[in-house]
Amino acid sequence: MHASSSLTLHTGEPIVVAMKAWLAIFVGCLTLVGSHSQTVSACGDKFVVVGRGVRFEQAYAAIHPASILIVLPAKNVKSAAVRDSRLLTALKMAGHHVEVVQQPTNLAAALGRSRRDIILVEQADASALRDIAGPAGQPKPTIVGVLESPSSSAVSEAKTQLEYVLTTPSPLARILNLMDDVMKARLDRKESLVLRP
Repeated sequence: MHASSSLTLHTGEPIVVAMKAWLAIFVGCLTLVGSHSQTVSACGDKFVVVGRGVRFEQAYAAIHPASILIVLPAKNVKSAAVRDSRLLTALKMAGHHVEVVQQPTNLAAALGRSRRDIILVEQADASALRDIAGPAGQPKPTIVGVLESPSSSAVSEAKTQLEYVLTTPSPLARILNLMDDVMKARLDRKESLVLRP
């Protein structure tokens, strides 16, 4: 048996050429199947398809889901960071329960209806909320003052008045992380009160 005859086809062409042809056909079939994969993907398969990743906002789930009240300023206030619809959408997609109220409204009644963990409010309106209590027997909600495009001195001043300050525009990831930080601090406070003798 000759070495040259074992490596050739009947036509005398090397096997390498035939393998390249089969490889080209195989790649072509994969490309064809891959282009139609979105129509046949099953549960969970949509994450495997090339180019079909999940954005952070879609995949993010709150570590500590919160009950959040967003207080919108009066309608005559044109620019308000809390009016951003992306904020509401991101909070809901992360698993938070969100309610929106428009000022002027009876905030005591809105807070008395159910337990609130966090109140998002424009920093200018935050001081009016400090004295409003939640439902009987429930801890007071944490007030997060929202500032739109503030100067560094305005942020410093707001931090002296409020425990948490959110500056906008901010990436949604930062906003969602702040909500988790607020909830973690609330839970830590609650645990420390329970553990006291």
